[in-house]
Amino acid sequence: MSIRRTVVPLATSAVLALTLVACGGTDDSDRTGASGDGASSDASPSAPVSTSSDAGSDPGSDPGTGEGGSGDAATAVYFVTAGPLGDRLVREFQPGGADLASAVDLLSGTPQDPDYTNPATGWVQDATQDGDEIVATVAGAAPGGDDASLVVQQVVYTLQAAVADTLPVRFVDADGGDVTALAGASNPVAAAPQLDTLLLVNVTDPAEGTTVSGSFTATGRASSFEATVPWELRRGDEVVDSGFVTHEGDWSTGLGAWEVTVDVSDLDPGTYTFVARTDDPSGGEGPGPAEDTKDIVVQ
Repeated sequence: MSIRRTVVPLATSAVLALTLVACGGTDDSDRTGASGDGASSDASPSAPVSTSSDAGSDPGSDPGTGEGGSGDAATAVYFVTAGPLGDRLVREFQPGGADLASAVDLLSGTPQDPDYTNPATGWVQDATQDGDEIVATVAGAAPGGDDASLVVQQVVYTLQAAVADTLPVRFVDADGGDVTALAGASNPVAAAPQLDTLLLVNVTDPAEGTTVSGSFTATGRASSFEATVPWELRRGDEVVDSGFVTHEGDWSTGLGAWEVTVDVSDLDPGTYTFVARTDDPSGGEGPGPAEDTKDIVVQ
């Protein structure tokens, strides 16, 4: 992508609100199986999968699966991206079923967005639901070095999304014994708080590389100061459109859904970048806003 997404949990654990165009309440859909963000109205998704709705109730973490804008099933998978306050998790929808097998496959896959990375690749071998737990068979200790705890949460968030529930995840080895090398986490592992774990702004529609015409609807989730989510549409370094929207929910407790429709009918064909960020009430005195971007192609 031409613009780098930065996760910017603003000031504290109460986190500065994500400044994304918002239009939803506190969105915990990732773990409750709620659908993904809304698909663009006149957009024609290309290779990437768009999602249908970012609303939903996610008790605790952030689960959710959705329908792709093309009508294809989509699976929520979490990846890692860098931000002003360090690495955080971001959600991306990819083709697949709403089940643990699809989630395990995607945890060894490649993000559509080049700003995202997947440190969990190859670690999770299998996952099943056993009563009130998810059991994940993994290959040894948690990978990721200093960021191993975030990789553990990457797996927890993704597997919870697959079962649409905030069940704790028990990590076991090939023989079924508990894995203890989990970067300090206690088995089974619960989802860590959103504001400490997720990038405070996330664009899930349009997907990276989506082709649009006429107009498109951008959706996602954020936790931004006073629920304000500024957005821009850029071509290179030029801002061709901008605005802001209010996201749902209490920005001091979690991420809320947002949505905005962008008119591109008067733009020349070509590649543009949609940018959503959190509001920065510090005026540049703090670490700066969190930011997420998606490159799109206007026909």
